[in-house]
Amino acid sequence: MIFKLDKKGLETVLLPWQAELMRLIWGAGGEIDSRTAHNRLRNTTTPVSRASTINFLDKMTEEGFLDYREATTKGGWKRIYRPSLIAPDEEGFRKALAARIDDRARTELLGEEGFNSASVRLRRSTTSPSPKA
Repeated sequence: MIFKLDKKGLETVLLPWQAELMRLIWGAGGEIDSRTAHNRLRNTTTPVSRASTINFLDKMTEEGFLDYREATTKGGWKRIYRPSLIAPDEEGFRKALAARIDDRARTELLGEEGFNSASVRLRRSTTSPSPKA
């Protein structure tokens, strides 16, 4: 994913059709297969190939933002996608992605190996600055 500073919301990291596809999955009420997702997407935004749709769904699965199960069909197997536990909805996705970006930026730009944003938030909230004498 590329972070685009000139965009807002999900489009800072996703193309418009990708953001729409994720919203379709979150709003699907559970699970959706790639064909159904592609057909719904085709009716709402600029045309995107089914291969691009499948590649994006697979990438989101690799990143941990989607889960899937395999189901048999007449022609073989297909994947049924669903939101993952770390990104069950748009808000969860935003939080998980923001934490990942923060962790990666601190590691790559500041050299803070093993950095964990949750532990820093906890440390910040439990420690208070010492009073000056």
